Amino acid sequence: MGSVAKYDVVIAGAGPAGLATALYLSRTRPDLAGRIVALEKSRHPRVKVCAGGLIPKTMLALRELGLELEVPAVEVVRGVARTEAGDVDMYRGDPLCTVVRRDEFDARLARAAREAGLEMVENCRVLDVVQSQGEVRLTTERGVFETGLVVGCDGSGSTVRASVFGQAKESVGRAVMTDLPVDPERTPEFVERRYRFDFRCVEAGVSGYAWSFPCLIGGRPHLNVGIYDQLPPHRAGEGARSAALLAELRRAFPELGLDALGRSAGTFKAFPIRWFNAAERFARGRVMLAGDAAGVDPLMGEGISCAFEHGKIAARAIADFLQGDAGAPARYDRELHQGALGRKLRILAFAARRFYGPRHRWYFRLARVSRKAQQVGVDWFNGAEHFDELPFGVLIAKWVGAVLFDRAVR
Repeated sequence: MGSVAKYDVVIAGAGPAGLATALYLSRTRPDLAGRIVALEKSRHPRVKVCAGGLIPKTMLALRELGLELEVPAVEVVRGVARTEAGDVDMYRGDPLCTVVRRDEFDARLARAAREAGLEMVENCRVLDVVQSQGEVRLTTERGVFETGLVVGCDGSGSTVRASVFGQAKESVGRAVMTDLPVDPERTPEFVERRYRFDFRCVEAGVSGYAWSFPCLIGGRPHLNVGIYDQLPPHRAGEGARSAALLAELRRAFPELGLDALGRSAGTFKAFPIRWFNAAERFARGRVMLAGDAAGVDPLMGEGISCAFEHGKIAARAIADFLQGDAGAPARYDRELHQGALGRKLRILAFAARRFYGPRHRWYFRLARVSRKAQQVGVDWFNGAEHFDELPFGVLIAKWVGAVLFDRAVR
C-alpha cells in the first residue's frame, strides 16, 4: 500500500470492541459500508489469550445484534467461590456464563461484520497515530491511513492510546493462565457445569483471584485455569511477577497437578489487563478509546461485555460525528464516565479496593451473610435482563426486598 488510504472512520483493532462498533453502526447506518475500515494486526482466526467467559450481558448484546453464537461453548449454571471467610456456592439453574474460545468467537464476529459491509485490513499493525488540522494520520505496517475519526480498540497495550493519551501503566493488571485436558466425566466443572473462583490469594498480596473454567478446545474438554492480579508491582520483573502468580495458582488448585507450570517455555501464557480508571479520559480530539484500550471491569477483569457496551456507545458517537456533530467524541467520553456502564465500573472499582484491600476478610464475611444478597450481586454484575442498568435507587429497593422480605430477585 504505497499511497495514502482515506476513510471516514478507522477502527484500530478487530476484536470484540472494534467489531461491535462496526456491527452496531451497520444497523443504523448501512450506507457507511466502504467508508469505514478496521485495521487488525493479526489475521482471523487469530490466537487470543483470554478465558473467554461470556456473561449474560454479552449474550443479550449478541441477540440485540441478531447474531447466533455459532461456536463451540460450555454453558455454566453453577459458581463456587472460595474465600478466607468460607465458601460461596451459587446455583439457580439459569446460565451464569457461556465459555468460548476467543479465536473462534472473534472470527465469528469478524465474519458477521464483513457481511454487514465492514472493510478489514489484516496483518496491519498500527505503529503511530498523529492528529493535525482536522484529521488523524495512522502509520501502519501496510502504509498510511488518513481519517476524520479513529476508534482505538487495539487492546490493553493499545498503540492508539500510547500515541495520543500517553503510556500510563497504573491501571494495568496482569493475568497468567493455561489449558489442561480433562476427563469430563470425572471433572466437577463439566459434571456440574460450574466454574470455580478462589480469592484466598488476596491474603498473599494478590489483588485478584484464581479461576477454573470448563471449555472446549478442538471439541475436546479442557479446563482453562488462571489467576488475575489487578495491582501487580510494576517495578518487579516480568519473570518475578509471573512466578509469584503461578505459585498462588498452584496453591489454589493443588488437585490439578500444576507443578510443571513455569518450569519450561510454553507451559503458561501471561497477558496485561487494563482496567477502568475514572480519572482517565477516553476521547481526545478525533480519537476515542474502546474495549480493553479504555479499560475493563477492575474487580474481575471481565472485558467482553464492556467491549460490546463501548461498541454500542461508540457507534452512536460515530453516526453523530459524521452528521456534523463535532462534539460527539467528547460526549462519548462523558457517557463512558457518567452513563450506566461508567456507574457500574466505578462501583466495581470501589468493590475492588475493598475486597482486595487491607480489610478484605471483613468484606468477604459480609458478602457471605445473605444468599439473596449474593444473587442480587451476581445478577447485577452479569447484567442479566439488563439488571445492571436499573437506577441505583431501584436496585437498592430490590436488594432490601430480597434480603429483608425474601422477595424474588428478578
